[in-house]
Amino acid sequence: MSFFTKLMGGTFESNRDEGDEHLAEGRLGEAKMAYERALRKADRSEGAAVQAVRDRIVKCRRELAFKRLEEADALVAAGEMEDARDRLKDAIEICDEPEIAAAVEARRKRYEADIARQLVSDAAEMTEDELIAVIAGTWTDAQADEYAALPDCFRDAVLAGHDGDHANAVLLMERAIAESDTASDEKPEHYYVYLELGLAKARAGLYDSAIEALGRFVEESEGDEEAAEKRVTALAALSRIHAKAERFDEAEQALVEATRSLPANHTVWAGLGIFRRDMKKHDEAIAALEKAAVLMGTMRPDFSVVRELGITYLAMGKKAEAEEHLFAVIEHSASLGEHEQIDPLAAIPLAKLYEDQGKLDKAASLYRHLAVGHDVANHFAYNVEAARLLGAGGEDRELVQRYVARAEELAKSDAEAAALVKLRAALGA
Repeated sequence: MSFFTKLMGGTFESNRDEGDEHLAEGRLGEAKMAYERALRKADRSEGAAVQAVRDRIVKCRRELAFKRLEEADALVAAGEMEDARDRLKDAIEICDEPEIAAAVEARRKRYEADIARQLVSDAAEMTEDELIAVIAGTWTDAQADEYAALPDCFRDAVLAGHDGDHANAVLLMERAIAESDTASDEKPEHYYVYLELGLAKARAGLYDSAIEALGRFVEESEGDEEAAEKRVTALAALSRIHAKAERFDEAEQALVEATRSLPANHTVWAGLGIFRRDMKKHDEAIAALEKAAVLMGTMRPDFSVVRELGITYLAMGKKAEAEEHLFAVIEHSASLGEHEQIDPLAAIPLAKLYEDQGKLDKAASLYRHLAVGHDVANHFAYNVEAARLLGAGGEDRELVQRYVARAEELAKSDAEAAALVKLRAALGA
């Protein structure tokens, strides 16, 4: 059974039984997803059984919401006010029953003063020591130990890089290396510093010497399992540098090597698949993306991989497969009640497919969701498309005008003003 079939298929009974297993083990999120798949497979003859599944979904939602409330309380106790506020938002999105809504509102009021104080504190400028501590949170233990042994100018280099002064960061790192035993002709005891140097040189536009530094890190970290994720970081940077110089074979080889460093990491395979699609190696792209889909599993699927499969099938002209995968991405957001969070990278090509099929209402619906979604920078374009498709589909003129008016409010540039003229002409306004 393929990943996609397993994720979206099965029967009412098999999905219900899977949900029961998850629920018995306390895996509420997985249980809810399985039950929702069961409902999509149900027919009218299973009335009582279907209602039982609906009740279990409600139970999962309630328990998940209460878990988010508990997490919010724990985060407040730890001083993480912003994260606590996010948990409250999650709770009401998961289950909007009056009891949950009341509990969320009560906590919001209780947290309000503390959240305000935290926001004031967060707005204050961090000291250099605090900033170094934040940056160091991304380092492995081995990295931190190595960097601690370097001269103080390495610390200054890290701060310079954070401030965007990459040329000075490079000079300071090279000075740190020169003053340390890593400048020895023999195999150095330390090598993470060359990762930092290579990344700094890439940001400074010193691409040839960046390749040398990053390559040194990759070579010398070979066999160090703790360094595998950082080696992938270096290889991804090497791939970008080679691609920028149109050395596409070298760019691809760097990504292939990344899959060898972290063979069980689905994001590495997905990156390779996307690159191959951009190179129009569509069959090889599908193979890499399907590998990513298998590795990510079905319990907590990464729907960006499903999206990339859909986009790749579309590039191959396989419209049915593309629609199936892109729709799965949108359906997943809908199943979570996140209609305003639908992925534009999936929704836009899916809307085009619907329009080509004459399904203007479905295409318009996607743009209506996008027009109130998280991609605020493109709200003008989404309102224009919603109005155009609604008008072409013969929808109520008042509804069409609502989206035209919103687009007029958002229009700022000459190009957007021209797009409005074109829209009005298409609508006969």
